[in-house]
Amino acid sequence: MAVAVLKSSVAVGDVLPEIARQFRLEDFKRKDEQTIHTDMAAAQREGLAAPVAIGPQVASLIFRQLREAFGPGWLEGGTCSITFRRPVLVTDFCVARGKVTGTSSEAKGVRVACDVWIENQRGEKVIVGSASGILPQT
Repeated sequence: MAVAVLKSSVAVGDVLPEIARQFRLEDFKRKDEQTIHTDMAAAQREGLAAPVAIGPQVASLIFRQLREAFGPGWLEGGTCSITFRRPVLVTDFCVARGKVTGTSSEAKGVRVACDVWIENQRGEKVIVGSASGILPQT
């Protein structure tokens, strides 16, 4: 099982590990499907500049970030609430970022609260939210 990058001595303002990904149209294609997620012409018919990435695949960057930050404390007690603010195009470069906003003691360890978000290459926050995980007391 993965070991947490963060330690129980974490402080408000500390940053979470960043997870970045360059998306490609091929990441979203399925067979001959022609939807706003997989086909340029279908996206343009709906007034979009390009096909739109599938939300859960983009949000998975945050979940990978939290798994790296908290290790087992994400899988065994993590929470997350996110809002999709802007569409992500299938060719966007995105980075999951986060910052510690608070800590509290629990029976299992230290619960660490965070703001989390995903930015595209234009610096726009496309997904925003809050999350928490548990770190073992040291």
